[in-house]
Amino acid sequence: MAPSFRLLAGDELGYVRAFVSTKALSSSKKAAAAADDSDEDDESLSLVGKFGALGRENRALKTRPVVYDSSSSSREHQPCACVVTRRGGRIEVMDARSGASAAEGETLTTRSDLIDAHGWMPPPRTNDGGLKIVSVYESGDVGTHAWDAANVKWTERGTFKAAPNATSADADGALGKIVLGGKGQGADVVVWDIEHEKRTYKAKPPPVNWLGYRAPPWVSATCFAASSECVRFFVGTGEHRFRHYDTRADKRAVLDLDIGNGVITAVASSLDGQEAYVANARGLFEIVDLRAGKTRGRFKGNSGSIRQISVHPSGTHVACAGLDQYVRVYDARTRKCVSTVFAKQPLTSVMFDARTLEYEAALAEKEKKTKSKKKKTKTIALTDDDGREMLTKLKKKKKSSTELDDEDATKKKKKKKKTKTASVHIE
Repeated sequence: MAPSFRLLAGDELGYVRAFVSTKALSSSKKAAAAADDSDEDDESLSLVGKFGALGRENRALKTRPVVYDSSSSSREHQPCACVVTRRGGRIEVMDARSGASAAEGETLTTRSDLIDAHGWMPPPRTNDGGLKIVSVYESGDVGTHAWDAANVKWTERGTFKAAPNATSADADGALGKIVLGGKGQGADVVVWDIEHEKRTYKAKPPPVNWLGYRAPPWVSATCFAASSECVRFFVGTGEHRFRHYDTRADKRAVLDLDIGNGVITAVASSLDGQEAYVANARGLFEIVDLRAGKTRGRFKGNSGSIRQISVHPSGTHVACAGLDQYVRVYDARTRKCVSTVFAKQPLTSVMFDARTLEYEAALAEKEKKTKSKKKKTKTIALTDDDGREMLTKLKKKKKSSTELDDEDATKKKKKKKKTKTASVHIE
Protein backbone atom coordinates (compact mmCIF):
# COMPACT_ATOMS: atom_id res chain seq x y z
CA MET A 1 0.00 0.00 0.00
CA ALA A 2 1.20 3.47 -0.88
CA PRO A 3 1.24 6.02 1.92
CA SER A 4 -1.81 8.28 2.13
CA PHE A 5 -1.25 12.03 1.92
CA ARG A 6 -3.18 15.18 1.17
CA LEU A 7 -1.27 18.37 0.39
CA LEU A 8 -1.99 21.95 -0.60
CA ALA A 9 0.52 23.85 -2.74
CA GLY A 10 0.35 27.52 -3.74
CA ASP A 11 1.74 28.69 -7.06
CA GLU A 12 2.74 31.91 -8.80
CA LEU A 13 -0.52 32.09 -10.77
CA GLY A 14 -2.68 32.47 -7.68
CA TYR A 15 -3.99 28.93 -7.39
CA VAL A 16 -3.80 26.71 -4.33
CA ARG A 17 -3.67 23.17 -5.69
CA ALA A 18 -4.89 20.15 -3.71
CA PHE A 19 -3.10 16.83 -4.24
CA VAL A 20 -4.07 13.42 -2.89
CA SER A 21 -1.96 10.27 -2.95
CA THR A 22 -3.25 7.06 -4.51
CA LYS A 23 -4.13 4.25 -2.13
CA ALA A 24 -1.97 1.62 -3.81
CA LEU A 25 0.34 1.05 -6.71
CA SER A 26 -0.97 -0.85 -9.71
CA SER A 27 0.07 -4.48 -9.91
CA SER A 28 2.15 -3.83 -13.03
CA LYS A 29 4.01 -1.00 -11.38
CA LYS A 30 4.63 -3.15 -8.32
CA ALA A 31 6.07 -5.89 -10.49
CA ALA A 32 8.29 -3.45 -12.36
CA ALA A 33 9.53 -1.92 -9.11
CA ALA A 34 10.30 -5.34 -7.69
CA ALA A 35 12.06 -6.40 -10.89
CA ASP A 36 14.56 -3.58 -11.19
CA ASP A 37 14.62 -2.55 -7.50
CA SER A 38 15.19 1.06 -8.57
CA ASP A 39 15.03 4.19 -6.43
CA GLU A 40 12.88 6.10 -8.89
CA ASP A 41 10.22 8.42 -7.52
CA ASP A 42 6.72 7.01 -7.11
CA GLU A 43 4.38 9.25 -9.16
CA SER A 44 1.46 8.65 -6.79
CA LEU A 45 0.02 12.15 -6.20
CA SER A 46 -2.93 13.35 -8.23
CA LEU A 47 -4.55 16.77 -8.56
CA VAL A 48 -8.06 16.88 -7.06
CA GLY A 49 -8.78 20.61 -6.97
CA LYS A 50 -7.63 24.16 -7.63
CA PHE A 51 -8.71 26.96 -5.30
CA GLY A 52 -8.42 30.70 -5.83
CA ALA A 53 -8.49 33.02 -8.86
CA LEU A 54 -6.10 33.04 -11.78
CA GLY A 55 -3.73 36.04 -11.85
CA ARG A 56 -0.19 36.83 -10.85
CA GLU A 57 -1.49 39.66 -8.68
CA ASN A 58 -3.04 36.88 -6.51
CA ARG A 59 0.24 35.00 -6.12
CA ALA A 60 0.26 32.78 -3.02
CA LEU A 61 3.30 33.72 -0.94
CA LYS A 62 2.79 31.25 1.92
CA THR A 63 0.26 28.55 2.81
CA ARG A 64 0.11 27.55 6.46
CA PRO A 65 -2.32 25.41 8.49
CA VAL A 66 -4.49 27.06 11.11
CA VAL A 67 -3.38 25.86 14.54
CA TYR A 68 -6.26 24.76 16.76
CA ASP A 69 -6.52 24.07 20.47
CA SER A 70 -3.92 21.55 21.63
CA SER A 71 -6.53 19.11 23.01
CA SER A 72 -7.11 16.18 20.67
CA SER A 73 -10.88 16.19 21.14
CA SER A 74 -11.33 19.70 19.81
CA ARG A 75 -8.80 19.16 17.04
CA GLU A 76 -10.65 16.09 15.77
CA HIS A 77 -13.95 17.94 15.44
CA GLN A 78 -12.52 21.05 13.77
CA PRO A 79 -12.31 21.34 9.99
CA CYS A 80 -8.78 21.69 8.66
CA ALA A 81 -8.31 25.28 7.53
CA CYS A 82 -5.33 27.08 6.08
CA VAL A 83 -4.11 30.67 5.89
CA VAL A 84 -3.03 31.76 2.42
CA THR A 85 -0.88 34.90 2.26
CA ARG A 86 -1.24 36.57 -1.13
CA ARG A 87 0.57 39.33 -2.93
CA GLY A 88 -0.88 42.79 -2.39
CA GLY A 89 -1.63 42.37 1.32
CA ARG A 90 -4.54 39.90 1.10
CA ILE A 91 -5.00 37.07 3.59
CA GLU A 92 -7.48 34.27 2.91
CA VAL A 93 -8.64 31.68 5.42
CA MET A 94 -10.02 28.71 3.50
CA ASP A 95 -11.28 25.23 4.20
CA ALA A 96 -8.54 22.84 3.17
CA ARG A 97 -11.05 20.29 1.90
CA SER A 98 -13.31 22.42 -0.33
CA GLY A 99 -11.43 25.69 -0.76
CA ALA A 100 -14.41 27.64 0.57
CA SER A 101 -13.77 30.66 2.75
CA ALA A 102 -13.69 29.83 6.45
CA ALA A 103 -14.49 33.45 7.34
CA GLU A 104 -17.88 33.71 5.61
CA GLY A 105 -16.38 35.01 2.40
CA GLU A 106 -14.52 37.92 4.00
CA THR A 107 -10.90 38.38 2.88
CA LEU A 108 -8.60 40.22 5.24
CA THR A 109 -6.93 43.06 3.33
CA THR A 110 -3.87 44.60 4.94
CA ARG A 111 -0.83 46.54 3.72
CA SER A 112 0.82 45.82 0.39
CA ASP A 113 4.19 44.92 1.97
CA LEU A 114 2.73 41.81 3.65
CA ILE A 115 5.18 38.87 3.59
CA ASP A 116 3.64 36.23 5.87
CA ALA A 117 0.61 35.39 8.04
CA HIS A 118 -0.19 32.79 10.69
CA GLY A 119 -3.57 31.65 12.01
CA TRP A 120 -4.56 30.32 15.41
CA MET A 121 -7.88 29.23 16.93
CA PRO A 122 -7.95 29.65 20.73
CA PRO A 123 -9.63 26.95 22.85
CA PRO A 124 -13.36 27.61 23.42
CA ARG A 125 -13.02 27.58 27.21
CA THR A 126 -10.86 30.72 27.17
CA ASN A 127 -13.68 32.91 25.77
CA ASP A 128 -11.05 34.63 23.66
CA GLY A 129 -13.22 34.89 20.57
CA GLY A 130 -12.66 33.20 17.24
CA LEU A 131 -9.86 32.97 14.75
CA LYS A 132 -6.75 35.13 15.24
CA ILE A 133 -4.35 36.20 12.49
CA VAL A 134 -0.75 37.37 13.03
CA SER A 135 0.57 39.27 10.00
CA VAL A 136 4.20 40.24 9.29
CA TYR A 137 5.22 43.11 7.01
CA GLU A 138 8.41 43.88 5.16
CA SER A 139 8.81 47.07 7.19
CA GLY A 140 9.25 44.96 10.34
CA ASP A 141 5.76 45.62 11.73
CA VAL A 142 3.67 42.82 13.25
CA GLY A 143 -0.10 43.13 13.28
CA THR A 144 -2.86 41.06 14.89
CA HIS A 145 -6.43 40.68 13.65
CA ALA A 146 -9.43 38.79 15.01
CA TRP A 147 -12.56 37.50 13.34
CA ASP A 148 -15.68 39.18 14.71
CA ALA A 149 -18.44 36.64 14.02
CA ALA A 150 -21.17 38.89 15.44
CA ASN A 151 -20.47 41.71 12.98
CA VAL A 152 -19.10 39.40 10.24
CA LYS A 153 -15.84 41.27 9.76
CA TRP A 154 -12.15 41.35 10.65
CA THR A 155 -11.06 43.70 13.42
CA GLU A 156 -7.53 44.94 14.01
CA ARG A 157 -6.28 44.37 17.54
CA GLY A 158 -2.95 46.14 17.29
CA THR A 159 0.34 46.67 15.46
CA PHE A 160 3.86 47.04 16.82
CA LYS A 161 7.36 47.51 15.41
CA ALA A 162 9.39 44.34 15.89
CA ALA A 163 12.48 45.08 13.76
CA PRO A 164 13.86 47.64 11.28
CA ASN A 165 12.69 45.34 8.47
CA ALA A 166 11.71 41.71 8.06
CA THR A 167 12.34 38.99 5.51
CA SER A 168 11.14 35.89 7.40
CA ALA A 169 9.07 35.03 10.47
CA ASP A 170 7.49 32.16 12.36
CA ALA A 171 4.73 32.50 14.95
CA ASP A 172 3.33 30.25 17.67
CA GLY A 173 -0.16 31.52 18.44
CA ALA A 174 -0.73 29.08 21.30
CA LEU A 175 2.22 30.55 23.22
CA GLY A 176 1.88 34.05 21.77
CA LYS A 177 5.46 34.27 20.47
CA ILE A 178 6.93 35.28 17.13
CA VAL A 179 10.51 35.03 15.84
CA LEU A 180 11.60 37.17 12.91
CA GLY A 181 14.67 38.59 11.27
CA GLY A 182 15.56 40.81 8.35
CA LYS A 183 18.31 42.07 6.12
CA GLY A 184 20.62 44.95 6.98
CA GLN A 185 22.18 46.56 10.05
CA GLY A 186 20.13 46.06 13.21
CA ALA A 187 17.97 43.34 11.66
CA ASP A 188 19.30 40.48 13.81
CA VAL A 189 16.82 37.75 14.73
CA VAL A 190 14.47 38.65 17.62
CA VAL A 191 11.68 36.99 19.60
CA TRP A 192 8.62 38.99 20.67
CA ASP A 193 5.68 38.40 22.99
CA ILE A 194 2.73 39.22 20.71
CA GLU A 195 0.09 39.85 23.39
CA HIS A 196 2.22 42.21 25.48
CA GLU A 197 4.17 43.62 22.50
CA LYS A 198 7.42 43.04 24.36
CA ARG A 199 10.74 41.81 23.02
CA THR A 200 11.97 38.78 24.98
CA TYR A 201 15.16 37.94 23.07
CA LYS A 202 17.58 39.55 20.62
CA ALA A 203 20.49 37.64 19.14
CA LYS A 204 23.98 39.07 19.01
CA PRO A 205 25.64 39.26 15.58
CA PRO A 206 28.17 36.51 14.83
CA PRO A 207 31.85 37.26 15.57
CA VAL A 208 34.04 38.84 12.88
CA ASN A 209 35.71 36.58 10.34
CA TRP A 210 39.45 36.09 9.84
CA LEU A 211 39.58 39.33 7.84
CA GLY A 212 38.07 41.27 10.72
CA TYR A 213 34.83 41.78 8.77
CA ARG A 214 31.34 41.24 10.14
CA ALA A 215 28.69 40.90 7.46
CA PRO A 216 25.36 42.64 8.09
CA PRO A 217 22.52 40.30 9.12
CA TRP A 218 20.56 38.54 6.40
CA VAL A 219 17.92 36.27 7.94
CA SER A 220 16.27 34.42 5.05
CA ALA A 221 14.37 31.68 6.94
CA THR A 222 13.17 31.12 10.52
CA CYS A 223 11.37 28.39 12.44
CA PHE A 224 10.63 27.54 16.08
CA ALA A 225 11.86 24.11 17.19
CA ALA A 226 8.91 21.80 17.80
CA SER A 227 8.19 20.80 21.42
CA SER A 228 10.58 23.50 22.73
CA GLU A 229 7.81 25.96 23.73
CA CYS A 230 9.51 28.75 21.74
CA VAL A 231 12.76 28.40 23.71
CA ARG A 232 14.75 27.15 20.70
CA PHE A 233 14.57 28.22 17.07
CA PHE A 234 16.37 27.77 13.74
CA VAL A 235 17.65 30.41 11.35
CA GLY A 236 18.82 30.22 7.75
CA THR A 237 20.83 33.07 6.29
CA GLY A 238 21.69 34.52 2.91
CA GLU A 239 25.31 33.52 3.49
CA HIS A 240 24.27 29.82 3.46
CA ARG A 241 24.60 29.51 7.23
CA PHE A 242 22.28 27.42 9.39
CA ARG A 243 22.07 28.51 13.04
CA HIS A 244 20.42 26.92 16.04
CA TYR A 245 19.60 29.28 18.91
CA ASP A 246 18.70 28.45 22.51
CA THR A 247 17.39 31.47 24.42
CA ARG A 248 18.46 29.89 27.73
CA ALA A 249 22.09 29.47 26.68
CA ASP A 250 23.46 32.58 25.02
CA LYS A 251 22.73 35.50 22.73
CA ARG A 252 24.69 33.75 19.99
CA ALA A 253 23.87 30.52 18.17
CA VAL A 254 24.70 27.24 19.91
CA LEU A 255 25.24 25.64 16.49
CA ASP A 256 26.47 27.39 13.34
CA LEU A 257 26.91 25.32 10.15
CA ASP A 258 27.79 26.13 6.57
CA ILE A 259 25.31 24.37 4.27
CA GLY A 260 25.58 24.43 0.50
CA ASN A 261 26.46 27.42 -1.66
CA GLY A 262 23.12 29.20 -1.94
CA VAL A 263 20.71 31.30 0.08
CA ILE A 264 18.83 29.15 2.62
CA THR A 265 15.19 29.60 1.65
CA ALA A 266 13.37 27.30 4.09
CA VAL A 267 13.89 25.63 7.47
CA ALA A 268 11.58 23.32 9.41
CA SER A 269 11.67 21.30 12.61
CA SER A 270 11.16 17.58 13.11
CA LEU A 271 8.31 16.54 15.39
CA ASP A 272 10.62 15.94 18.38
CA GLY A 273 12.68 19.10 17.77
CA GLN A 274 15.95 17.16 17.58
CA GLU A 275 16.44 17.53 13.83
CA ALA A 276 16.08 20.39 11.37
CA TYR A 277 15.24 20.32 7.68
CA VAL A 278 17.15 22.89 5.62
CA ALA A 279 16.67 23.82 1.94
CA ASN A 280 18.29 26.45 -0.25
CA ALA A 281 17.86 28.32 -3.53
CA ARG A 282 19.80 25.69 -5.51
CA GLY A 283 17.65 22.70 -4.68
CA LEU A 284 19.76 21.40 -1.79
CA PHE A 285 17.61 19.74 0.89
CA GLU A 286 19.32 18.27 3.97
CA ILE A 287 18.71 17.04 7.50
CA VAL A 288 20.71 18.53 10.37
CA ASP A 289 21.14 16.37 13.49
CA LEU A 290 21.21 18.92 16.31
CA ARG A 291 22.61 16.49 18.88
CA ALA A 292 25.53 15.48 16.67
CA GLY A 293 25.98 19.01 15.35
CA LYS A 294 26.23 18.00 11.69
CA THR A 295 24.16 17.04 8.66
CA ARG A 296 22.71 13.53 8.62
CA GLY A 297 21.85 13.17 4.96
CA ARG A 298 20.38 14.69 1.83
CA PHE A 299 17.00 14.43 0.10
CA LYS A 300 17.68 13.94 -3.59
CA GLY A 301 15.77 14.94 -6.70
CA ASN A 302 15.26 18.71 -6.40
CA SER A 303 16.68 20.97 -9.08
CA GLY A 304 15.27 24.42 -8.34
CA SER A 305 14.84 26.83 -5.47
CA ILE A 306 12.82 25.23 -2.65
CA ARG A 307 10.35 27.75 -1.24
CA GLN A 308 8.69 25.91 1.65
CA ILE A 309 9.02 22.73 3.71
CA SER A 310 6.15 20.99 5.50
CA VAL A 311 6.41 18.20 8.08
CA HIS A 312 3.56 15.70 8.34
CA PRO A 313 1.70 15.85 11.70
CA SER A 314 2.83 12.27 12.36
CA GLY A 315 6.47 13.28 11.82
CA THR A 316 7.15 10.34 9.50
CA HIS A 317 7.25 12.30 6.24
CA VAL A 318 8.37 15.69 4.98
CA ALA A 319 7.32 17.54 1.81
CA CYS A 320 8.90 20.34 -0.20
CA ALA A 321 7.88 22.49 -3.17
CA GLY A 322 9.69 25.07 -5.25
CA LEU A 323 10.41 26.64 -8.58
CA ASP A 324 11.10 23.34 -10.35
CA GLN A 325 7.29 22.88 -10.32
CA TYR A 326 7.36 19.63 -8.34
CA VAL A 327 5.84 18.60 -5.01
CA ARG A 328 7.89 15.86 -3.41
CA VAL A 329 7.18 13.79 -0.28
CA TYR A 330 10.06 12.01 1.46
CA ASP A 331 10.32 9.40 4.17
CA ALA A 332 12.01 11.26 7.03
CA ARG A 333 13.88 8.18 8.23
CA THR A 334 15.17 6.69 4.96
CA ARG A 335 15.22 9.98 2.98
CA LYS A 336 13.62 8.17 0.02
CA CYS A 337 11.11 10.01 -2.16
CA VAL A 338 7.78 8.18 -1.80
CA SER A 339 5.44 10.52 -3.69
CA THR A 340 5.84 13.25 -6.27
CA VAL A 341 3.76 15.22 -8.75
CA PHE A 342 4.41 17.77 -11.49
CA ALA A 343 2.29 20.88 -10.85
CA LYS A 344 2.98 22.61 -14.21
CA GLN A 345 3.64 25.95 -12.48
CA PRO A 346 6.41 27.30 -10.19
CA LEU A 347 5.35 26.62 -6.62
CA THR A 348 5.74 29.03 -3.72
CA SER A 349 4.38 27.07 -0.75
CA VAL A 350 3.26 23.66 0.48
CA MET A 351 1.49 22.21 3.54
CA PHE A 352 0.17 18.85 4.70
CA ASP A 353 -3.51 18.31 5.43
CA ALA A 354 -3.63 15.71 8.19
CA ARG A 355 -7.30 14.94 7.55
CA THR A 356 -6.95 12.44 4.72
CA LEU A 357 -9.86 10.32 3.47
CA GLU A 358 -8.72 7.43 5.66
CA TYR A 359 -8.51 9.71 8.69
CA GLU A 360 -12.03 11.04 8.14
CA ALA A 361 -13.37 7.52 7.56
CA ALA A 362 -11.81 6.35 10.84
CA LEU A 363 -13.20 9.43 12.60
CA ALA A 364 -16.70 8.76 11.21
CA GLU A 365 -16.49 5.14 12.36
CA LYS A 366 -15.41 6.29 15.82
CA GLU A 367 -18.33 8.73 16.04
CA LYS A 368 -20.73 6.01 14.87
CA LYS A 369 -19.55 3.66 17.61
CA THR A 370 -19.87 6.43 20.20
CA LYS A 371 -23.45 7.16 19.12
CA SER A 372 -24.46 3.49 19.25
CA LYS A 373 -22.91 3.20 22.70
CA LYS A 374 -24.85 6.25 23.86
CA LYS A 375 -28.09 4.74 22.56
CA LYS A 376 -27.54 1.58 24.60
CA THR A 377 -26.90 3.52 27.79
CA LYS A 378 -29.54 6.16 27.11
CA THR A 379 -31.45 7.30 30.21
CA ILE A 380 -34.48 9.54 30.56
CA ALA A 381 -33.74 12.85 32.22
CA LEU A 382 -36.33 13.73 34.88
CA THR A 383 -37.19 17.04 36.47
CA ASP A 384 -37.40 17.41 40.25
CA ASP A 385 -41.21 17.09 40.19
CA ASP A 386 -41.04 13.96 38.05
CA GLY A 387 -38.45 12.52 40.39
CA ARG A 388 -40.59 13.13 43.50
CA GLU A 389 -43.65 11.71 41.79
CA MET A 390 -41.80 8.57 40.76
CA LEU A 391 -40.38 8.18 44.26
CA THR A 392 -43.89 8.42 45.76
CA LYS A 393 -45.19 5.79 43.33
CA LEU A 394 -42.32 3.49 44.18
CA LYS A 395 -43.04 3.88 47.91
CA LYS A 396 -46.74 3.15 47.39
CA LYS A 397 -45.91 0.13 45.29
CA LYS A 398 -43.53 -1.15 47.94
CA LYS A 399 -46.10 -0.55 50.63
CA SER A 400 -48.89 -2.26 48.74
CA SER A 401 -46.70 -5.24 47.97
CA THR A 402 -45.78 -5.49 51.65
CA GLU A 403 -49.45 -5.35 52.68
CA LEU A 404 -50.30 -8.06 50.16
CA ASP A 405 -47.54 -10.24 51.57
CA ASP A 406 -48.92 -9.74 55.11
CA GLU A 407 -52.44 -10.64 53.96
CA ASP A 408 -51.16 -13.79 52.26
CA ALA A 409 -49.24 -14.77 55.39
CA THR A 410 -52.36 -14.26 57.59
CA LYS A 411 -54.52 -16.33 55.23
CA LYS A 412 -51.94 -19.12 55.26
CA LYS A 413 -51.88 -19.10 59.09
CA LYS A 414 -55.70 -19.26 59.31
CA LYS A 415 -55.86 -22.09 56.79
CA LYS A 416 -53.19 -24.01 58.66
CA LYS A 417 -55.07 -23.52 61.94
CA LYS A 418 -58.36 -24.72 60.44
CA THR A 419 -56.66 -27.80 59.04
CA LYS A 420 -55.18 -28.63 62.44
CA THR A 421 -58.53 -28.16 64.19
CA ALA A 422 -60.27 -30.36 61.66
CA SER A 423 -57.75 -33.15 62.09
CA VAL A 424 -58.17 -33.06 65.88
CA HIS A 425 -61.97 -33.19 65.56
CA ILE A 426 -61.81 -36.29 63.39
CA GLU A 427 -59.73 -38.12 65.90
